[in-house]
Amino acid sequence: MKKYLFIIILILFVASLQAKSKWLGEDKVLHFAGSTFLTYWNYGVSKDILGQNSKKSVYFTISFTLALGTIKEYSDKKLKKTDFSWHDLIYDSAGVIAGFVLINNLR
Repeated sequence: MKKYLFIIILILFVASLQAKSKWLGEDKVLHFAGSTFLTYWNYGVSKDILGQNSKKSVYFTISFTLALGTIKEYSDKKLKKTDFSWHDLIYDSAGVIAGFVLINNLR
């Protein structure tokens, strides 16, 4: 089942790379992938390097990863003069969830 779910997600992401809308596109894939990577990385730093317990590592990871996404959107608004994108933050949140799925299955 996990194998098929991974294949379906991969196909959807490849298809969305070509799309240009508020919900699909290369930017959304990058937000998702970046948040997934940061979640996995931040959890490892918190748990393995800082020696936090699992519960504190989860709180740290969620807070830090989503804060980075929010700061990125705020800087886009101020520096690039583009709109603050709630769509991007939703993909960031989905990336955090995917990161924890990876943590639970790979660690």
